[in-house]
Amino acid sequence: MLGAPGAASASLALAAPGSSTSAGSAGSPGWAGAWATSPQREAGPTFAQQTLRLLVHPTIGGSSVRLRLSNAFGAADVTFGAVGVSRAVASGSAELVAGTSRPVTFRGRGSVTVKAGATAVSDPVALSVAYGQDLAVDLYVTAGGDAAAITGHDAAQGTQFVGAGNQAGAPAAAFTGYINSWFWLDGVDVRPGRAVRGSIVALGDSITDGAYTTWNGNDRWTDVLASRLGGAYGVLNQGIGGNQVLTDRTDCCGAGTSIAALKRERADVREQTGVRYLILADGINDIGYNAAAADLIAGLRTIAQRAHASGIRVIGATITPYGCESGCFGPEQEAVRQEVNAWVRTTRSLDGVADFDAAIRDPENQAQVLPAYQADHLHPNIAGQRAMAESIDLHLFN
Repeated sequence: MLGAPGAASASLALAAPGSSTSAGSAGSPGWAGAWATSPQREAGPTFAQQTLRLLVHPTIGGSSVRLRLSNAFGAADVTFGAVGVSRAVASGSAELVAGTSRPVTFRGRGSVTVKAGATAVSDPVALSVAYGQDLAVDLYVTAGGDAAAITGHDAAQGTQFVGAGNQAGAPAAAFTGYINSWFWLDGVDVRPGRAVRGSIVALGDSITDGAYTTWNGNDRWTDVLASRLGGAYGVLNQGIGGNQVLTDRTDCCGAGTSIAALKRERADVREQTGVRYLILADGINDIGYNAAAADLIAGLRTIAQRAHASGIRVIGATITPYGCESGCFGPEQEAVRQEVNAWVRTTRSLDGVADFDAAIRDPENQAQVLPAYQADHLHPNIAGQRAMAESIDLHLFN
């Protein structure tokens, strides 16, 4: 076991969402973001005296790691009686690589209480990780896991595990329950080698989040981009299903809340560890809810300006098609998409373009996704996700 119930607890309220003093900020010296996800408000499930084993897929390697926990949307403080990290045998498996289990401490203590609305960053953990090596993070929840609202990320696109009692570092057989979301864990940082140049944040919606990608497959466009970069940059996926630039969403995508990109970009972009670039890939849902082109462009420009003020270069992604015979974008919505995309391709407010529209549209009908790239009329399939990633000019990240 790693740690024990009842051990001394560090009670942390390091930074509320949006605070410029977050310990996970871009200014953290000697660290780079290797994996991240955007926290959401979740109405359930509930956890009490249980251990979550959460599987993550870092996009860069390093000599040591640290964990970032978020209780941004919790209705109560949450206490973890023990936290552990190990190398995982594979995505979708609770089995650990022998000899790699490490206890995780917070200010030297083996348990931690994260205040409602706050975040916590662990002490460095002496566990090296190679690019693409899966990690297992164990969180033993002793209090606050049964609150009316907890913090998580609705769509992990992979199997996560639950065991009764303190099972931090325990064999796979101890984990008999399954969940499909990440809870409380919102980032993994590494101490990178000299070849690592920093991190890239992808801010977007369900297309970026990986809807319809392979379960446990790690084949979102962000994963493919990380593979193309070969570990030179961490690629941090901050996609949320149903996300809009301008407006919060509470009407889709499981029990989670999809906070507007304008509200979440500080925590999800500017305060990410070692971030140097932003790929801004949001807006299709705004058009679906009849946003005006001028309003959407203004929102995208504001996000870019805020990133630039923090020294982050911004790559604008064109909005992909959503055309079909019925129930998709009508002529007015398609006109808005074309106007926004024209701005992305020509504005001086951005530092480059990822032309996802050109990468996956049907040459015979440019208002829709090429059928070979469709999971449905809105979401690209795995081939479409790969085509998007492969269309990005890697020279943008010099």
